[in-house]
Amino acid sequence: MSKRVLRQLPTFAARTYKGGGVLRRFVGQEPFEDDFYPEDWISSFTEAKNRNYVPNEGISRVLVDGEERLITQVVTAEDFGPGRENSGVLIKLLDSAERLGIQVHPTKEYAKRIFDADYGKTECWYILGKRDEFACVYLGFKEHVTREYWRELFQKQDIDGMLNCLHRLNVSPGEVILVSGGTPHAIGAGCFMIEIQEPSDYTMRVEKVTVAGEVLTPQQIHYGAGEEAMLDCFDYTPMSEDELRRRFVLKPSMGKNGEQRLVTYDDTPCFALSLVDKVDYNDEPQSFVTLVALADGGVLECGGNTEELKRGDRFFVPAGAEYTLKGAKAVICYPPKKG
Repeated sequence: MSKRVLRQLPTFAARTYKGGGVLRRFVGQEPFEDDFYPEDWISSFTEAKNRNYVPNEGISRVLVDGEERLITQVVTAEDFGPGRENSGVLIKLLDSAERLGIQVHPTKEYAKRIFDADYGKTECWYILGKRDEFACVYLGFKEHVTREYWRELFQKQDIDGMLNCLHRLNVSPGEVILVSGGTPHAIGAGCFMIEIQEPSDYTMRVEKVTVAGEVLTPQQIHYGAGEEAMLDCFDYTPMSEDELRRRFVLKPSMGKNGEQRLVTYDDTPCFALSLVDKVDYNDEPQSFVTLVALADGGVLECGGNTEELKRGDRFFVPAGAEYTLKGAKAVICYPPKKG
């Protein structure tokens, strides 16, 4: 594609939990109702791994000269930047009306060894909003948890017992929470967030029945790896809540161009994330970036074209395309660190 920004369309993916009403209001797509399509996948070259396989589900849809196409049909390796053959990242808008199941994602090493996959699934949550004061996430093992105890709770399907093994953190808009591969977690009901992650949809689950009552297949629980291998995916390092917060709750810093650096390559080499909030911001990235507008107002200028921004707008900016944000509130999502 030429050095111009590529406008993306909402691309909803089916999940095993209910939500999406807040998300649809955010992107201006009616009806504003909850269903089982609670995630909007952005700059996605990754297919969703669902029980009922739908070709190209999760692959982002884009507009090219008024025609709707898949992003995989338009973007080339050159657009990713020198030395990059793929995107290496996946961005989502996620809106939970109910608690997600207790789960874990693979590290790169586990994903390669068990699934012969190139990516694990380290991810990060940037909280945009919450439905009520009780919105929370569950993260990391408490100090009393061992693999043997966790296995016992899993075998008994003691859901309350498993939740009690995890730290419960109330969330507020603006918070940034890093979830490295191997970390046990569950997103609670009422969370609306941007999730940036490695481009993988492997999720290992310990609840055999979802909150909504769906009985999961062994494939959905462990993708054929087996229950013991699934249990091996967890990092059983015990942590106090203070230790957990120091390790996983990130503190934004100011960048040289006035942006807030939410996630840096010092936090993880898997991706980076910045916030531009009503300041003029200019960049000519060596690698591609993704822009997501968080509010109405402001403009995006690139290649002689000007885009007036509305909340929920999202753009793929190819490597080498100089762009300017003026008066906008938007996040900038970066691919993995090179080298």
